Amino acid sequence: MTQADSNTGSTAGLDFATSSVGAASKNLQALATEMAEASKESFDHATKTLEKLRTAHSVEEVLAIQTTFVKEAFEHAAQHTKRFNELLTAFPLEMTKTYQDALTKCVNAAVKTTEAAGQAMAANVERFSEQVRKK
Repeated sequence: MTQADSNTGSTAGLDFATSSVGAASKNLQALATEMAEASKESFDHATKTLEKLRTAHSVEEVLAIQTTFVKEAFEHAAQHTKRFNELLTAFPLEMTKTYQDALTKCVNAAVKTTEAAGQAMAANVERFSEQVRKK
């Protein structure tokens, strides 16, 4: 293995590590953003509901506000659970894609190296054959 081959392998390894970390980081950031968004929405929803309850004038109005709150809370939870599921499903697929890309690059490099070695070997055999014929 030449120094250039070694440097190419090191660069490829570094690129692979960087892309793996980048993919994980991107997905974790999206998940954290979604969690923050869900928490903010939940807090805002609860605050608005408490304000409505504070100004309620009857038991029926309190029950209506509470019923609406529970219904909307479940709708928000279902919406965010769906989004969390999408993000968590995409996470291993993104990581696998990174590994798949690295494997493809390695296989392509191996094929090119094998082809070059085969061509060099064929050239050497031809030269050797010519030398034997001349003698």
